[in-house]
Amino acid sequence: MKKRIILAACFLALALASGSCGSETDKPSPASGSSDEGTATVSGTESGEETGDPEETWYSLPEPDLPEMDFGGAPFIIYLGESEDINDIAGNYFHSSQLFPPQSFIWVEKLNGEVVNDAVFNRNLVIENKFNIKITPLLTDMNAYELVQAGETMDLVQAKGPYLAETVSTGAWLNLIGFPYLNLTAEYWNARALEGTIVDDIAFFLPSDFCLEPLANTGILYFNKRILQENDLENPYDLVHSDTWTIDRFLSLVRSVPKDLNGDGQMDFSDLYGALVRYQWRTGMFFQLYFGIGLTDTRVDKDQGRVLNFDPTRCQDLIDTVWEVFQDKKICMNSSAVEEELGEGAYEIMFLEGGALFCQDYVFSLDTFREMEDDFGIVPFPKYDTEQEEYYQRVHPASTMFAFPASVQDEEKAGLITEYCSWISHNTVLPAYYEITVKAKRVRDLEAVEMLDIIRKSQVYEFAEMFYTHIPHYMWDAFTDRSFARRVQTNTKFLSKRLAKYIKDIRNAAD
Repeated sequence: MKKRIILAACFLALALASGSCGSETDKPSPASGSSDEGTATVSGTESGEETGDPEETWYSLPEPDLPEMDFGGAPFIIYLGESEDINDIAGNYFHSSQLFPPQSFIWVEKLNGEVVNDAVFNRNLVIENKFNIKITPLLTDMNAYELVQAGETMDLVQAKGPYLAETVSTGAWLNLIGFPYLNLTAEYWNARALEGTIVDDIAFFLPSDFCLEPLANTGILYFNKRILQENDLENPYDLVHSDTWTIDRFLSLVRSVPKDLNGDGQMDFSDLYGALVRYQWRTGMFFQLYFGIGLTDTRVDKDQGRVLNFDPTRCQDLIDTVWEVFQDKKICMNSSAVEEELGEGAYEIMFLEGGALFCQDYVFSLDTFREMEDDFGIVPFPKYDTEQEEYYQRVHPASTMFAFPASVQDEEKAGLITEYCSWISHNTVLPAYYEITVKAKRVRDLEAVEMLDIIRKSQVYEFAEMFYTHIPHYMWDAFTDRSFARRVQTNTKFLSKRLAKYIKDIRNAAD
């Protein structure tokens, strides 16, 4: 398929274009379990087969309809500094990929033999040569919006979505809709993110394939194949294939395996659990399942911009269905309890060492679980019932997004380069990370590859989580209090006002 690109050939093409190609003849195929320090051979794919038709490399694909422009060696300045979250709305529980922090998808200093690093480096050289620019990272502890207000020259800002949302009212960001050269319906932008956050025809920040951290921060379920087989349980892969992977089937599996392995009469960290779950409100399992069954907090409204979109019956049913399972310490272990007792990182280690059938985590956790002795699989979060048509996978709301600063001096340059960067990244860096690093080096079976494709295509974003609407807090209270009516329905007037405040901010900022 054109879309999936012939992986290693595209890296060779990038290297040739940049004049930085080294010998690849004695390096292993990524499918053979090569280390992160190695790069793919020209014939390497995730299946280890030959790449086939060289015409399917990235440079033979139709480019975006962009003009040929020469910017005379001007810098293309991208803000990459760590944004301070002015209200700490990202929470203290956000985990980001240690192997690939968001900045590393944008700029790296040099080639080092790691396939993603080198794809980023070579991509940037191609862009610099094509448009006669110099990609220049801006690394600073200062807030991006403060730099904008100070008149600092920047072409593009990468920062956490909630940070960008909370600074919309300052007028720091420009509307992406209608911005020069951007095609936000293209596959390298995220249609689900636009759908989940747009107000009228206004979008001040969005993700694109120029940075893949949102993909790394997409929630998924891991399962232990050994535990599954020893207990003669249904295979989650088969349930997905038969379109019967529902919350009820998931919880049935979770209930089936807990055991007091050491026989001391109590369940502790040395025993076997049905699931390891995150319990905190921002990263908790409840929210993954809430969005997974197709629920949302808001929806587009042509008059009010966005309005509340609760489904009280289905939400209460979800609470009733999962509460007793997740709260039962003989069935599930939550991340807070594990890490309070055993230290930071113990949550992943407990699953890695075979402590549970399921583990709720993120795509980036594959970096940890690749060391697991037991075989593991991955599946999307389950559907509500067999009538639900699609899967939905929540992207952590504190993932990075892009925004154009109001201080940008050349909107045409900013839009043109960002659009091309997003397109070429989709065809080079995305395969390096997703096809080679994740699929070929991290997962262990072809069915997991199929599951990853389902997961990637079903990402969802929610306006109420990006902006400080209080809605997620009230929804979390509904779960912990076991009552949607008492915690959410009785407060819809207040929540509507909170939502309206941000709609007003957005509209004012766009004027």
